[in-house]
Amino acid sequence: MLDVNQQIAQFKIIKLLGEGGMGAVYLAEDTKLNRKVALKVLLEEALGNEEKQQRFNREAKTAAQISHPNIMGIYDISTAMVGDTKKEICYIVMEFIEGQSLGEYLKNKNLELTDIVRLAEKIANGLAAAHKLKIVHRDIKADNIIIKGDGEPKILDFGLAKPVEAKLSDGESTETVDKGLTQAGKIIGTVSYMSPEQAKGETVDTRSDIFSFGVLLYRMVTSEFPFSAPTQVSTIAKILETKHEPVRQKNANIPAELERIIDKALQKDSDNRYQDTRDLVVDLRNLRRQYDSNLTDTISAEITRPAVAKSFSLSNKTVRLVIAAIFLIASIFVITNYFGIEPPSTKSIQAQSNSLAILDFSNKTDDESLNWLETGLPEILLTDLAQSNAFHIISRERIIDCLTPEKRNSHTYAECVKVAKDLGAVNLLSGSFYKLGDKIRIDARLEDVSTGNVIKGIKVVGDDPFLLVDSLTHKIALSLNIDESITENKDVTNLLSSSPEAYQHFLNGMEYASLELFDKAIEEYNKAIEIDSSFALAYMRLGMSYAFNGRQQDGADYFKMAKEREDNLPLNKKALLDIYSEIFLNNDFNKGFVKIEAYVNQIPEDKEAHVLYGILSWVFSQDTVKAFEQYEKALELDPTYQFALSQYSRTYREMENYEKAVEFSTKIKKYHPESPGAYFDLGQIYTRLFRYDDAIAEYNEVIRMKHDLPRAYRRLSNLYILTKNFSKADEYAELIKVAAKDDLHELRDYYPLKSNLEKWRGNFKNSLNMSFKTLENAQTINDSVLIRSAYNAIGRGYRFIEMDDSALHYYEKASQSMTDLNSFSY
Repeated sequence: MLDVNQQIAQFKIIKLLGEGGMGAVYLAEDTKLNRKVALKVLLEEALGNEEKQQRFNREAKTAAQISHPNIMGIYDISTAMVGDTKKEICYIVMEFIEGQSLGEYLKNKNLELTDIVRLAEKIANGLAAAHKLKIVHRDIKADNIIIKGDGEPKILDFGLAKPVEAKLSDGESTETVDKGLTQAGKIIGTVSYMSPEQAKGETVDTRSDIFSFGVLLYRMVTSEFPFSAPTQVSTIAKILETKHEPVRQKNANIPAELERIIDKALQKDSDNRYQDTRDLVVDLRNLRRQYDSNLTDTISAEITRPAVAKSFSLSNKTVRLVIAAIFLIASIFVITNYFGIEPPSTKSIQAQSNSLAILDFSNKTDDESLNWLETGLPEILLTDLAQSNAFHIISRERIIDCLTPEKRNSHTYAECVKVAKDLGAVNLLSGSFYKLGDKIRIDARLEDVSTGNVIKGIKVVGDDPFLLVDSLTHKIALSLNIDESITENKDVTNLLSSSPEAYQHFLNGMEYASLELFDKAIEEYNKAIEIDSSFALAYMRLGMSYAFNGRQQDGADYFKMAKEREDNLPLNKKALLDIYSEIFLNNDFNKGFVKIEAYVNQIPEDKEAHVLYGILSWVFSQDTVKAFEQYEKALELDPTYQFALSQYSRTYREMENYEKAVEFSTKIKKYHPESPGAYFDLGQIYTRLFRYDDAIAEYNEVIRMKHDLPRAYRRLSNLYILTKNFSKADEYAELIKVAAKDDLHELRDYYPLKSNLEKWRGNFKNSLNMSFKTLENAQTINDSVLIRSAYNAIGRGYRFIEMDDSALHYYEKASQSMTDLNSFSY
């Protein structure tokens, strides 16, 4: 034992902090650097024990490799003579951390789940830093984690740590378990936190720490151990043989996603646990961000699909949060006139029999209201011709995608022919349309690509472009001697719309959706179905746009209506609706994965589907390799495709590779300057980087463009809350109300924002009142997701002012709304 005021080298002993099996820890003053340190000294009785000295040295050298804010820092290791005794001692100089052990902290603090998840994320982050260096702690427990005064956790005591490659020595033991259990030299660690492989004395790796962390997290949310028994031997037996009791049986308010994380960490077989601690961190971070947004989950759906690298489970709320990530741009149309990138290669594509490329149809009338037919006619023809397996269709859109960006608005016929030939076309279809009184005349030309000879010139006249296209399709098939294969096909009016006007509104909606202007897209789609109530494709895209706009229940209603009319869809769109329905209506992501994978293999030229498949791979299984592979396939089809570029940026952002995220968002701003999406993305990236002025500039640019104003105002209000400029935050919050114009759906962000602002100001009663306003608004628009979120917010408000009975009442209401949502069927 060292005495108070005793000098060891440059360190003056202040007091004893604690004593373990092989070392004592003292608070000391570093007289050279004028700072407090923790001095860990090898006990005198251990000095002659070579194994303990090796462990002591290894602890310092191992822990010193790790530099992370959630791991205690190691400053030095040395030896010194003690006074005049001529006794040499070994000591480690460590960061001194004032605080409480995690166990004491949890007893003394009445933490909400959001605070527990935040703590857990930081502890896991520190553990991941050690695991990145192939270092296993082997004794993760509450006593080895200190919570500082500012609430930051620090992992201590790497006394049992070893590199992964090292095997346990037969002579090694630890005082953290009963000596009788360690005489065989096999069990290293603290029994209640041990992994099965650790309890059996087997070689351990980082997954053993993940199990111990799972025990710790279980205890943090339930105040109990998952495996406990009267004796150490019976506890080990439970660890090896008994499944832990589900945490939600102990606390029904624990979200399903948190239960999934704990269950995955506590798998007996290490191959079934998280294989990388960084994946655990990602899951905790995503859950914590839901809490930060006042959005927590409700329903869990376990996914088990061998083809997916990592299994996953998602709550109903998480599903709705992810919807925005899945379909950020609901577009199969491409905005043209972009510069500075190369077109995709088409050189290796071989010509196929009856491969038909559809080129431009020129407006030869003086009626600008018919301009939509320039792109509309090729799309209608594509739909009609694609019903027959006798054709391999190369769309006008695909040909335009393959032109250099500067040619997309001013291309020549010869340039399109060259691209079509490179894409494997045997025949070309192009033409013009004219006005003959009240009628339209379409002049079409069918051409042989290799010779340039015109196979057939076809003229059709009428007042309905859809009927004209049907007639044109049959004449094309007759000219190519394949007319019999399409005689049973539906008329195009049954596959799209019976109204040219409705179809024109649909095309307008698609263009707005491609710019993420979902309010305007919804307006156009609604006009389309007002004219033609059987327009299935418009219902499908309406569902997507409502979902992107945060109105998931409305979106689901429209998907249901699309399913009811799915016989009026082209085959490929019917297949897409089937995929979307699995995701939006059924929440069956396993089937969604299987179907989207089959779809992209069958229709590899569908760039939208490639991006969707990539997002599913990333969001649900964290398979970034597959995600980037699919994004890249979409960009091979069209290097300017905003959907793919946006997902590159957003995936990199969630991976915290902000440099690459900024790179892709900047590309979108260059190629799609009229779209607000990249500005919002950059604003989020800059906010995470604490570059608040840059984030504010991006959102102000959206306001200048007069796009998506409520969302821009909300982002700005939140930013000004972060910078403690509450008057500006309030100003932008009120602008949301102005922009909403009494639209209760637009006000869904207003009341939670005002509640948060009042809480930051210290006006807790006003904050609670605003939470009740949120509930009232959610009930009026009948959005069960927002209703549950509001109940939880009210519960947190009452708990904050220590009215626990009221808090419990509203937490129970939230739980009941979760049950109601789970039983709700579309």
